[in-house]
Amino acid sequence: MYLIGIDAGASKTYCLVANENGKVLGFGSGGTGNYEVFGLGSAMKEIDKAISEAFNMAGIKRADIGCFCLAGADFPEDFEMLEESINKLQRVNRVIVKNDTLAALKAGIIEESYGIAVIMGTGTNAVGIGKSGEEVRLFGEGYLFGDWGGSGDISREILHRVFRAYDGRGEETILTEKVLEFFQEADFVSLARKLYYGKIDRNKILLLTPILFECAYQGDRVSVDIVKMIAKETALSAYAIMKRLSLTKEKVKVVLGGSIFKAKGPLLTDFIRAELHSFNPMAEIVLPKYEPVVGALLLSFDYHFGQVIPEVYKNVEYTVFENLKINKGEMI
Repeated sequence: MYLIGIDAGASKTYCLVANENGKVLGFGSGGTGNYEVFGLGSAMKEIDKAISEAFNMAGIKRADIGCFCLAGADFPEDFEMLEESINKLQRVNRVIVKNDTLAALKAGIIEESYGIAVIMGTGTNAVGIGKSGEEVRLFGEGYLFGDWGGSGDISREILHRVFRAYDGRGEETILTEKVLEFFQEADFVSLARKLYYGKIDRNKILLLTPILFECAYQGDRVSVDIVKMIAKETALSAYAIMKRLSLTKEKVKVVLGGSIFKAKGPLLTDFIRAELHSFNPMAEIVLPKYEPVVGALLLSFDYHFGQVIPEVYKNVEYTVFENLKINKGEMI
């Protein structure tokens, strides 16, 4: 018997194959697996590519069960459409479609049956599994849907602050000099002109975020203030999930996933911990132990067996590829 886990997002798609004992047999990768980016046909092509590579490495032609954790799986009609499209690939006998946030959550809580994850990459989202197995999630669709966080919002906040510092409405900040250096502009007039006329690629703007944490690490007050905003929103998102799952007075792991939480220095996690403990002193912050695709594979085992099987998890740990291990899963 063979099980697979798929993690498909806006930039890449990963697939892992294992046998029913938890021995990892194959890995494959593809491009954008989120149908909202280049369309359903393109997403299925990349998912199929990742599956093919993993199957070839494992020496198999079909899997018995697969958990597909997909960005873009947001509303009931999404799940129905994606499940139908994946079944047409004829790669897996039993297809389970989940939102990609659940893979990141499982990659952090591992053998725990419940927990919460806050994800911050380009955007942000939060998800949780309750003690009875119920799943809840924020919309994670951007500002209009109540979300704030991720490199999109953070980079806009950085630009907002430096332009206010430039024109006198805001506090002086070393971000001013760093932003001009980053865009290789002599002054804010030329930067404003290029931004106004759309001559700076949006993806480049998103790369401003690491500069924020460097400046905060140097004690820049404006930068520290933005870091506090990120921490407050992270803790608030986790708390919102706690309330919906009746976990506000329970010991619960909160997994921090995504590029934003790889920031330089301890400042962000220190602020998050303080904010989070103001809501629930028993909440524990953890970093994901694995890349999300491993979480997707572990979910496949959970759905197959109906429970966590420690021996299987240990076999996954022993045989999973080293490049898919990112942290020790310890509290921070």
